[in-house]
Amino acid sequence: MDFGPTGLVGRDRELGELAMFLDKAASDGATVLLTGEPGVGKTALLDATAELALAKGARVVRGSGVEYETDISFAGLHQLVAALSYELGRLPRAMREALEVALGLGAGPAPSRITVLNAALSLFEEAAKEQPLLLVVDDLHVVDHASRSAVGFVARRLGGRRIGLIGAQRAESDEPFRATGLTEVEVRPLSDTDALRLLSRRFAHLPPRVLSTVAREAQGNPLALLEFAGSTSVSGDRNGNGVGWASGPGRDVRALYGARVERLPPRTRDLLLLAVLEGSGDIGVLEVAGGPGGLEGLAPAERDHLVMVEENGRTVRFRHPLVRSAVVDGSTGEQRRGAHRRLADALADQPERRGDHLARATTVPDEAVAAVIESAARSSLRRGDADGAVVRMRRAAELSPDRADRRRRMSQAAYIAVWITGHLEISHEIMREVQGDPAARSLSAAAAAGYLVLVTEGDADTAHALLMEAIEQAPAPSGPPHGELETALFTLTIVSEFSGRQEHWKPLVDVLARFPEASPAAATSLARIHHDLGSVTDGMLRRLDEEIARLRGQTDADLVVRTALAASYFDRLPGCREAVSRVIRDGGAVGASMPALVFAALDDLYAGRLQASADAAAELIALCEETGYPLFAQGGHYVAAMAAAQRGDLDACHEHCGNLRDWSGPRRLRRLENHAHQALARAALGAADFETAYRHATAICAPGTLPPFNHEAVLSAPDLVEAAVGSGRHTEARRHADAIRDAGVGRLSSRLALCAATITAMTSAPEDMAERFEEALALPGIEQWPFEAGRAHLAYGERLRRQGLNRDARTQLTAARRLFEELGAHPWEDRAAAELRATGMTRTARSKAGEALTPQELEVARLAATGLSSPQIASRLFLSPRTVSSHLYRVFPKLGITSRAGLRDALDALPPEPPAARP
Repeated sequence: MDFGPTGLVGRDRELGELAMFLDKAASDGATVLLTGEPGVGKTALLDATAELALAKGARVVRGSGVEYETDISFAGLHQLVAALSYELGRLPRAMREALEVALGLGAGPAPSRITVLNAALSLFEEAAKEQPLLLVVDDLHVVDHASRSAVGFVARRLGGRRIGLIGAQRAESDEPFRATGLTEVEVRPLSDTDALRLLSRRFAHLPPRVLSTVAREAQGNPLALLEFAGSTSVSGDRNGNGVGWASGPGRDVRALYGARVERLPPRTRDLLLLAVLEGSGDIGVLEVAGGPGGLEGLAPAERDHLVMVEENGRTVRFRHPLVRSAVVDGSTGEQRRGAHRRLADALADQPERRGDHLARATTVPDEAVAAVIESAARSSLRRGDADGAVVRMRRAAELSPDRADRRRRMSQAAYIAVWITGHLEISHEIMREVQGDPAARSLSAAAAAGYLVLVTEGDADTAHALLMEAIEQAPAPSGPPHGELETALFTLTIVSEFSGRQEHWKPLVDVLARFPEASPAAATSLARIHHDLGSVTDGMLRRLDEEIARLRGQTDADLVVRTALAASYFDRLPGCREAVSRVIRDGGAVGASMPALVFAALDDLYAGRLQASADAAAELIALCEETGYPLFAQGGHYVAAMAAAQRGDLDACHEHCGNLRDWSGPRRLRRLENHAHQALARAALGAADFETAYRHATAICAPGTLPPFNHEAVLSAPDLVEAAVGSGRHTEARRHADAIRDAGVGRLSSRLALCAATITAMTSAPEDMAERFEEALALPGIEQWPFEAGRAHLAYGERLRRQGLNRDARTQLTAARRLFEELGAHPWEDRAAAELRATGMTRTARSKAGEALTPQELEVARLAATGLSSPQIASRLFLSPRTVSSHLYRVFPKLGITSRAGLRDALDALPPEPPAARP
């Protein structure tokens, strides 16, 4: 069975496997990856498979990697999509626009990587509705990274779809296609026998001696066999190409292709060069770039089997990847630059591709060209191609005649690399070059350098100094900050937020006074929110809710992270979760995924999903360690410590807090130190260690004060008030409750409203207490915050019990215990259970001698068995230390022990009893 001019001698095994692949693909979807050395026959097998698929009634769409487009995201996917323009128009609008924006065919909000991949899969599924579809992708090793991801994504999801995907790549590729789950077929060199059969069939005029020599030198490489024999005379000499026989099949074949290309007419070579550099083989673009009657010049190359025009007449394809290399090798630099210029003119309606060709066509600084490429970089960033934005912005910088413009563009590339893509090495490399430039420091340079030194070294002092100097020297805009001033202000806000020190936030507040109110995600708004949470207006909250609602169609990583940051202050992270998750899972935004992971972990923590929050924190810590972002790792330690504190895993809590304090302490990053204190206070409260909790809570802020730029002062207010009440500091507790009420933070979210109402109730007069707690628990939306609701029920029940209202207390304490049990907040569940037992709702314990322990004695014994001291037990049960000692004095003989050391075993040996009847 012949499938091409060579007859594919010696490929029965491969053809058999590929025929079965096509049969499976036509009914249930299938994939296969061909690997092997250059010239071994991968492309011939792809051609044979495509021809067989057409004969079986399938539709074939082809694409190929182009080594000159490896830095253009989705260039390979563009080839596959371009052939399906009709089906693209039939996709749902959101999917169609996602593909068009990602491929640079349209404008709009940047789609996430996963949205583009799903849209591509849907497009191929649409194309396979009427007949099976075969996708053929050659040279996967030089397909751009984004398109390789798309091919892999599609390949792993073809089950049940009438789609086949076959690809080929070199075995020794530095950029291997990750073929996990794909059927891999290794294409090996031909055996000596098959090599001679192929030569004898195609070159019967050559003597056997010459054929044997060719077979030996070609080493079983089919392309080398054909090209070597085709250039050899009957005498055995090469046809004057000056190519050595021992230089290896690949190199010799490339040289032979070069000779064939060189023999073509100049007009044909010019068109071939345009086709190579254009990349997709789009006939329409070649017609415009090639000039009038240009395509007729392709005929000599078609006749020499170097290229072929697809049946649809819209695409030209090279017969072998080495032909492309030979065309470029045979051209001069000026010829390539001229071709790029003509292609740029032909692609005037595609700004990114036009910018790419202009970048390659220009060798000397040119501001007009640099501006076009910068615009292309910003377009790339908007559609989610941050890596492409960095490449384009660097090229724009290289072509900038003005030193200040060059420095600004380099700095912006560095900032994108560190903030969005997570490429620290690239950012450092760019900034080393920028810092070596003696030009005055720009805002962009200060932002990039300041952010780098903050996230990698935690050096807020250096970052703050760099940014303040640049901002103070910059001219003030007439309206809200924008461009590089906005970026610098945002970075300064982040620096001041982590620092939390007055010498850093006070100058920022002075700067803010120059600017009017802006959108919630703007730097000035974020700084004002962090400076004084209670000053946020209802109008700003409404605007924030509107921006959060728009996130569903907006996945620009920078905008998503900024909006989520604003939302995190007002417990609106659930509305951001979908967009934040897309940033996390989009492989092109590694830098932005780290703060996004912080927000996901916080959302889980606040919602009571403690295991999920701990998992997200662990993922964040691992990612930061892998990429070199220790600052964001501290956010992971904070969330992990809080989750551990609420679950009662004190060892894990202290370990994470130790990491926080060890890293942030020497760097004087007060916010991170406050994070550790907050987690340690929460852990101590779970154990009813009110003294320790009070010490940590007041390390964040003094009772009755809510310092500027100290968000933890608001978040930890319930901890401080509860610790103060539990340790007998009622004046301090009331003072802090009054401060929270006066700040007006309760109107900002249902969670803050519940917290404010609960601490107000905790510090109310006995006659008002019940009414205040009932008001707190009647607030709308508190079911979103199960931990805070559980704390309110627990505090209410504790106070009812102290007033002797046991029946009412049990209602609240039972609700608290149920909530904490569902959350897995074991220490808090134990506290609620202990209070329930103290109301008489407990098991009656009996000693071996038959003497019963009273409920109070049993509770004291259980707490003593955990290692708590008499004063700690007294604080927890609101007894005097002397009363605790008296209980223990009576407990020991009843249990038959003489010291605390035997308490745990003696209590474990007690027989269970049914709960006592309720009074």
